[in-house]
Amino acid sequence: MDSEDAAAADRPEVPWVMPREYEVGGVRWLSDASQEMARALHPLLAQVTREELAEGPPPQTEGAALPAEASSLYRPMALQHQWTVSIEDVAAFNLDQFLSDLHAMADSMGGQVVRGMLEHISAVTEEYGNTIDAGGRDFFDVYAETLESIEMTFDDDGHLNLTIVMHPDQAEKLRDKQPTPEQEARIDAILNRRKEEWLASRRRRDLP
Repeated sequence: MDSEDAAAADRPEVPWVMPREYEVGGVRWLSDASQEMARALHPLLAQVTREELAEGPPPQTEGAALPAEASSLYRPMALQHQWTVSIEDVAAFNLDQFLSDLHAMADSMGGQVVRGMLEHISAVTEEYGNTIDAGGRDFFDVYAETLESIEMTFDDDGHLNLTIVMHPDQAEKLRDKQPTPEQEARIDAILNRRKEEWLASRRRRDLP
């Protein structure tokens, strides 16, 4: 037995204790860090504003009816991620492994949220009939028709607030595609008219 072993044997067994505020702070940091990392990894998620609730609805059993007070647009979203921690990494304070695991969790959870959002939008638009059949049609014709039917806003510089989400394969097909002069003129006319309508609605709200 060397001197360190002897010193350890002389020390009484003391339970490992962590102040409650450390635990609360650690959980809050992990939550904030993973959410910010998820938003950095998934740009579409970063465009969505967030609101904190003091108390959310109780978890819903799959297939169960929604509460009577729930909005007809409410859709529950189940997320899960398995994080396996090695005791050797914990004992060695392996920060690189921890950050790698945190990155994997943020990417996984962010991806699930984005997929859930898009599935939610698809389900709601299908339910309320707000869809446009694009099968076999030119993209810019469908785009112009969509601009006629959706609600839209513009920023302070007059630019349209609009994000188009599509499958990577479809985006690749459209990479070098350009609208015809007729299509471009139609799209510009729609945007100009919709912008004027939006500005007029803002002016009405400003009236006393």
